Amino acid sequence: MTILFYLTSFLFSLGQLGRISFANQQINFYLYEIVLTINLLFLFFKYRFQPIKEAWKKHRPIFIFLGILLVSLLINLTKYAQFQNFVGFLYFFRLALYFFYFFYLKYHSPNVKKGTFLIATLTIVSTLIQYFLYPDLRNLLYQGWDPHLYRTFGVFFDTSISSAIFGIFFMTINLPIIKIFYLLLVALSFSRSAYISLSTSLVFFFIQQKQFKKILLFLFLFVTLIFIIPKPSGEGVNLKRFYSISSRAIDYRQGISLWKNKPIFGYGYNRIRYIKNNNSIHSGAGFSSSFLTILVSSGLIGLFSFIWVLWNLRDLNKVAPYLLIFLSIMSLFDNVFFHPFILFLLFINLSDK
Repeated sequence: MTILFYLTSFLFSLGQLGRISFANQQINFYLYEIVLTINLLFLFFKYRFQPIKEAWKKHRPIFIFLGILLVSLLINLTKYAQFQNFVGFLYFFRLALYFFYFFYLKYHSPNVKKGTFLIATLTIVSTLIQYFLYPDLRNLLYQGWDPHLYRTFGVFFDTSISSAIFGIFFMTINLPIIKIFYLLLVALSFSRSAYISLSTSLVFFFIQQKQFKKILLFLFLFVTLIFIIPKPSGEGVNLKRFYSISSRAIDYRQGISLWKNKPIFGYGYNRIRYIKNNNSIHSGAGFSSSFLTILVSSGLIGLFSFIWVLWNLRDLNKVAPYLLIFLSIMSLFDNVFFHPFILFLLFINLSDK
């Protein structure tokens, strides 16, 4: 099972290169998820239902949250085509899969440090290669990817997701040289939401540790780094860019407008691509906020239960509160929390004691 975890970690490092898609990219999965599922099956046959029983005692809000998402799907079942319901259930099944993987991984208590270090190292290498040899993603515009230019998107093809991954590794890998690399990668992503989220979570950490001088030192070094990194050309490296703010504002207004029509249980997790006025292949299945995505998908009940889940997970280990603060703030601006890459990294770090 240790070998399976290492293989999962290696395949995860392929990012979008390990993606398999069907039905005009409405259905997709990643190679690492196949091995992850096999690993979960092995853990199930070894421990049976004991990890689930333990999780029911300690993490009951997760079961309630998943139950609400399932109800939101079922009560709107007759209003959508069979294929649309099928896609919605696949989204739900994937989310449940990650939560149950977390339950079994936490119960099994494997040494995840080597696996995460493998991912962290390969991610640095692949991202540096991308930045210097493949800085322009505009040639994949026809496949629905945003036209990122001179930014660190790595093998994940998305600066929001990649910067969230960089931030997770910055906070969880203890080697100083790795931290320096990831701070640089965050800066070169030019993701303002990542800047704000990482700074806030670290300020909170320093306050908790009563290391007040380090707050000013970090902010000074990070701001200096942001100013001195190269900004060759393109709107994406312009930190004063306004188009992304205006597009998010439009997206938020559309989401709130849709939520008002079904405020209690929403439209069902996750049928957003069938109600949202957006032709984007990759962002059409959600809104520019994970919280708004849950609100529209499962209503107020789903949103409150999701916040309850975050609160329940906050004390799992030393890094948990800072990871959750970082991802929660990022998720106000970008739909990162429920991306499979983020769920995988979050749960393996939360399962580490």
